[in-house]
This record gives sequence, C-alpha cells and structure tokens, in this order.
Amino acid sequence: MKFTKILMICTIAMIGLGMAACKKEKYISRDTSGLKPPPPDTTAPPDPSLVVFDNTDKTDGWQTVGSVNIATSGQKEGTGYIKNTITNGSDFMQFIKDTPTPLDTKLTAANGQFRFWFYISDPTIIKDGSIEITSSGKSDDHESAWDVAPLAKNWKSGWNDVVLDFSVSIPSNGSADYSGINHFRIFFSTISKDHPELVTGIDYLRFQAKK
Repeated sequence: MKFTKILMICTIAMIGLGMAACKKEKYISRDTSGLKPPPPDTTAPPDPSLVVFDNTDKTDGWQTVGSVNIATSGQKEGTGYIKNTITNGSDFMQFIKDTPTPLDTKLTAANGQFRFWFYISDPTIIKDGSIEITSSGKSDDHESAWDVAPLAKNWKSGWNDVVLDFSVSIPSNGSADYSGINHFRIFFSTISKDHPELVTGIDYLRFQAKK
C-alpha cells in the first residue's frame, strides 16, 4: 500500500514535469519588416520612342581603320563597344556601320534625335570631322550630318553622351529619310600627326524623340 502511494506521487510529479517542459513560451517578435513601407521603385520606365540602331556588341556590318575590335570591358551598354586608336604618326579615324535592312526610326525631322556614347582619351587634339546618318546606304547622299569640331569643344576625356537633334543636321543631297536609315559614319582627324596615342570608341547607337 505504501509502495503504491509512492508510485502514484512519482507518476503525478513526472506528469507535472512533462507539462512544464511542453509549455509554450511567448516571445516578442523582432521582425519589424511589416511596419515599414516597401522601398520605392526607382527603375526608370523604358522610353517608348527608343529605337536601337546598333549595340556595338558584334562586328557585323562595321568598318574602321584597320581591324574592327570589340572591347569587352569598360563599355556603357551591353557586352562591348567598338574601339580603335590613332597612333602617333597618324591623324585620321572613322567608324562606319551599314545595315542590311533600313531602320524605321518612327521619328520626324522636327522631333527626332540621334544618340550614342563616344569615348575619346583627349578631345583637345581633335581638329575636325563629321557624324552622318543616311538612307542611301552611302555618305553624301540623302544624308543628315553634324560637324564634329563644335561638339568636341564640349567633350571630356572618357565617355561622352552625344545627343544630336535631327532639326539642326546639315543635309547633303537631301536629308536622310528617317523611316529608312541604313548607314552611319563618324570620322575625325587630329590637329597634327605628332600626338600621344588617342584612344577612341563608340557604343549604343539609338534614336529617340526629343525630351
């Protein structure tokens, strides 16, 4: 009888300990994320007027002085840019792109812009040149052009965002038909042939409406 009573007391004690062990503790949550508003979306919406002429990620259709080289680091967009150098003893460089299919910019002479990134290590030694887009597949025919010399005065060493309004372009044998652009050229020369190595490059050519 005494043994049975002791056994019952031990059993009750063990049940009590089990219940205490299983008791759920309440902790104050430290997660305050629900109290803060989500961060604003700072991603700029895409420009609905943007039409890309060339990303310069491939050599297709490109010509320059010597071999066409794709640099795969330091670009402004995509996976590369067209790079070339005017060495000491030379004074001329050009970049030309022909497209197999004419590009419709969906823009007009009044509202359109041509835009690209241009790299130059020292713009102060540029003498002259021209930037040209045509719908004839060649230079000087149905061409819209812009002189390089006045633009170079505002360029800095490194990448420059070149923005050219159609409305101030110089026509040659008629302006370009902006619904069928198929040729681009930029050429420029240095003040003399005696100069440090001049590194140049071009990236992300596109058309868009004026802001």
